[in-house]
Amino acid sequence: MKISSSLMITALVSTALSYTAVAQTAPPLGNAASFAVLASATITNTGATLITGNVGVSPGSAITGFPPALITSGTTYSGAASLAGAAQVSAVAAYANMTAQVAPAGNDLTGKVMGVTAGATTLSPGVYSFSSSAQITDTLILNDGGDPNAVFIFKIGSTLTTASYSVVKMSSGGNGPNVFWQIGSSATIGTYTTFVGNIIATTSITMTTGATTTGRLFALNAAVTMDDNTAFAIATVVADADGDGVPDLLDDYPTNPLWSFNNYSSTGAGSTIAFEDQWPSKGDFDLNDVLLTYKYNAITNASNVVVHVTGSYTLIATGGTRQNGFGIEFPLLPGAVSNVTGGTLEGGQSKAVIILFTNMRDEMATWNTQPGVAQTTPKTYQIDFDVAGGPTLDAFGFSYNPFIINAGGTPRAEVHLVGKTPTSLADATLFGTSDDNTNVAAGRYYVTKTGLPYAIDIPIAPFNYPTEATDITTAYLHFADWAQSGGILYTDWYSNTASGYRNNALIYIH
Repeated sequence: MKISSSLMITALVSTALSYTAVAQTAPPLGNAASFAVLASATITNTGATLITGNVGVSPGSAITGFPPALITSGTTYSGAASLAGAAQVSAVAAYANMTAQVAPAGNDLTGKVMGVTAGATTLSPGVYSFSSSAQITDTLILNDGGDPNAVFIFKIGSTLTTASYSVVKMSSGGNGPNVFWQIGSSATIGTYTTFVGNIIATTSITMTTGATTTGRLFALNAAVTMDDNTAFAIATVVADADGDGVPDLLDDYPTNPLWSFNNYSSTGAGSTIAFEDQWPSKGDFDLNDVLLTYKYNAITNASNVVVHVTGSYTLIATGGTRQNGFGIEFPLLPGAVSNVTGGTLEGGQSKAVIILFTNMRDEMATWNTQPGVAQTTPKTYQIDFDVAGGPTLDAFGFSYNPFIINAGGTPRAEVHLVGKTPTSLADATLFGTSDDNTNVAAGRYYVTKTGLPYAIDIPIAPFNYPTEATDITTAYLHFADWAQSGGILYTDWYSNTASGYRNNALIYIH
C-alpha cells in the first residue's frame, strides 16, 4: 500500500510530539544520507549546476536538466520503488525528529531578520524557531566555537527566503553537515546566496540563479528547482584553505582570504555601448562614433563586499574624425580606488573616473563604419583596480556611467547615457543647446528634444551598428519607438530580424 508523503509527515509528527525534548541533535538521515537533492514531484534544472551525491524523486519520476547539470559521486533515482522512495521515508522521519526538538524561549527569532536584526546576526549552536516565515539578509554567522560539526536546527513555521547575495557561513569555515533548516512550507534561496546546511521543506525548494549550498535539498511534497547552483551530500568538513569562511569548493579564490567570488555583468560575451559624438547637436545620429563591447567582473569577499573590479573592453568602431576619449565613472570615491592598471584615474573628480583612452584616432587607423573600406582589427583593453571600504555588490551593481569626451576642443563636452549625470569636469553650459533637451532641475540628461538618446547600452555583443552617416532610426525601424517610450515598447528592436524591424542594407557587417 502506498502512503503519500503528506500523510507520512502527519503520522510521524504526531509520534514525534510525544518525545521528550533534549539538547539539539542532528536528525538521523538513514537512506536519505547519500542524497544531495530529493523531491516528491519533480527536479528541474537550468544551467551548469553541480551536485555531489545522489539525486532522487519519489513518488514522482520527472528529473529534467541533467545535463547540463553535473552529478559527481552519485546517480539519479526515480519512483517509489527506487532508493529515492526509501530516502523520502527517511527524510520525513528526519523532519519529524526536528519537530520534537524544542527551541528555548530565548531562541524564538520570530519577527527578526537573520543577518540584520540584533540578536540574529551571529548565533551559537542550538535550536531556533520562527512561528511563521523567516528571512536572511546580509551575512548570518553560525558561531560554531571552532567545531565545524556543531549542531544548529532552525524550525521555520512557513517560508524561508534569502535576499540576493546574502551569506550564511560557519565561523570555523566548515560546511555545516549538522546544520538543518526545517521549513513548514517552501524555501526560496535568492540569487547568488551562499548558504550553509541541509534544507528539508514540506513543500518546495527553489534555488535561484547562482545560489549555492553546502548541504542537501529535500522537498517532501513538491519540487526542487535549480539554476546554476551547487548542492552536496557530504558528511565531512570541506576545506577552507584561506580561512575566509567560504569552503574551497565554493570559493573562486581559495588561497586569497580577501577575495571570494567572481560576479560578472553578463553571462555571455558581454554588452555594447555606442555613442553619437556631435552632442548637443543630433548630428547624423548613426550612433557608431565610438562603439565598444564590455564586460565587468566585480570581485567580492566572503561578506559580498566589492574588493576588486575588472573591466574588459573591445573598441569596435570609431566613426569620425573627432578626437574622442572614453572613460567610466564608478559609484566610488576616488580615495577608495587604488592600484589602477590599464587606465588612468582622473584627478579633480568627485567620483572615481577611469579614462581608457583620450583620442580614438590614435587607437584605430580606420573607422570600421564604411562598407568597402579596409577594417582595423578591434582593439582590446582591460582595467583593474582595488576597492577599499567598498559597498556590497547589491549597492555597487553594474550600472556604471560610461561616457565619451570630445577632446578636439573646449569646453569639455561629455556624452553620457540617458539619465546619467556628467562628471565634475564636464561643461554644463552646453546643456539645453542645439538639439539637447537636458534639464538639470528636472533630472533629465542627454536626450534630444524628440526623446532620442545620444548613447545606448545594448545587452548583447557584438551589435550590428548602422553604416557611416546612417541615422539609426532608418536602419532599425523601431528604435525611435523604443527610445521615445522610455524603453517599454519594442524592447527587441536590436535583435528581432522579422520583416519591418530593420533595413539590412544600412547595417554595417563586420
